[in-house]
Amino acid sequence: MRLLTDNPVTEPADDAFHFGPYVSMLHAAVERAEPLPLTVGVFGSWGTGKSSLLRLWEHRLKEKKVPTIWFNPWKYDRKVEVWAALLHTILAEMETKQGLREKALRLAKAATWLSVRAGLGTAASLATGGVVKSGDVDTMLTELAEGDAEQYRQINRFENDFRDAVEEFVGTDGRLVVFVDDLDRCTPESAMTVLESLKLFLGESRCVFVLALDLDVLAAVATNKFGDAFKDAPAEVVSGLAYLDKIVQLPFFLPDVSFETLRSAFASYVVQREDDDDFWELLRRGLGANPRRLKRFVNVFNMALGIAAAQAGSAQDRAFRLQLAALLVIRSRHRDFFHLLAADPTSWETLVTFFRRRQDTPEKREQHRLALPTELDPFADDRTLEALLAWRGGPVGVPSVETVRSMITTVRTTTGPDRLSAADL
Repeated sequence: MRLLTDNPVTEPADDAFHFGPYVSMLHAAVERAEPLPLTVGVFGSWGTGKSSLLRLWEHRLKEKKVPTIWFNPWKYDRKVEVWAALLHTILAEMETKQGLREKALRLAKAATWLSVRAGLGTAASLATGGVVKSGDVDTMLTELAEGDAEQYRQINRFENDFRDAVEEFVGTDGRLVVFVDDLDRCTPESAMTVLESLKLFLGESRCVFVLALDLDVLAAVATNKFGDAFKDAPAEVVSGLAYLDKIVQLPFFLPDVSFETLRSAFASYVVQREDDDDFWELLRRGLGANPRRLKRFVNVFNMALGIAAAQAGSAQDRAFRLQLAALLVIRSRHRDFFHLLAADPTSWETLVTFFRRRQDTPEKREQHRLALPTELDPFADDRTLEALLAWRGGPVGVPSVETVRSMITTVRTTTGPDRLSAADL
């Protein structure tokens, strides 16, 4: 069994999702953009390949000898001031250039002062990666209390010093591209810190910041920031689009990867029947075209099949494989129905019968609904669940009560206790 990893694509030769044309378009747009700075937003929902696109773009930039920096804010989430960690990541790269170390150290100290003033205190040493020691922070706290004018002037000069340091690092016509990935994994508070810290760096510096995040995350960030101010706001404001306009000059919404492309990329990883059209149609209906979700499903499905074969003492037939796939989708995307199945395995047949009767005689839909057991009523209008279990001509069928119980045991052995978060498998 081969596992699909969640690592982003880094080489063009591995670009199974065909992101190359998007990389070329974005690269051409920012290659000669003037004046700088510029902020690019790469937007897409969870698991759609934003990190892969950024890594492919980074590869293109390195081929062109354009300096790049990669920053993962989630590593610092709730640990240190995220903006200070971002700054140190940039300064640490600058220190590698001869003649810039002293200027980078001065900027790091200014950043520490900003952290101290923000109440970060001795954690500023960690925020600057140890460039500024804990003892230095204690000294700065004392000096802050005494109102050291020179240090205040240093803070006020920060924007100009940063601009000059970047220009010295990249040249008068160059640009430094800073990739900020995985904002989706941060708390709204930390994501807001990253977005607002760009004001500190922007000024007139020769930087291109590339942000990757889910627009829904941005909406949560903006709502968290402005709270009741959004109560009567237009929909586009509440969605985060208005806030986006203030942060990002070049937005790019990553198109969905087609399901057929994902099937081609992942089919060889499926144990045995990787060419089964019905299997892939079941996944399309149940999981959609989300790369990460499909990767996890394939890994768990292969493991569950192996466990089922070990428990039965032989390989399972096609009907069992399709029903097991359906049950895994149910556990991932329809948790309440999975719990009901665990308590009452007959619910599968009862709900499928209801769906099919409603399809065959829609004029009697109210009668069919009244005959449905009360505990199944919450699922009667779930069109996704209906498409999964009762699609016309579908091969899933209805497993016996014994098979449902056996599959639930297999699924729990594979995926763990139900109380754990499924996280889309």
